[in-house]
Amino acid sequence: MATFPILLKTGSVAQYPLTRTVTLDTQAVQFLDGSQQTYTLSGAGLRRWELSLGLLDEAEISAVISFAEQVGTGKFSFTNPVTGETAPTCVISGQEMSTSLVNELDGKAVLVIEEVK
Repeated sequence: MATFPILLKTGSVAQYPLTRTVTLDTQAVQFLDGSQQTYTLSGAGLRRWELSLGLLDEAEISAVISFAEQVGTGKFSFTNPVTGETAPTCVISGQEMSTSLVNELDGKAVLVIEEVK
């Protein structure tokens, strides 16, 4: 399985602001008296990271594009930039993956990485 590479020359995986979310599967039960109880179906939630990378040069932009082309819709491991913990099964979300290069040192890339079961 592939591993998400360090794309930046600084040695970092992400830049600030870094958006992270956790999604929990829940179920709600409504009782005869009208009250309701909600509980989680699984222990840990699935994590999601939105990487907004700016001020990239041509090499860094091409590294982002080549990794996305190499992995496609396949799974890879991703190291959480905040905790250092590795999420073993992640995918590039189909919601958004964009790159642009304004000039040689002003490239931008946005990609969303989601943990899957």
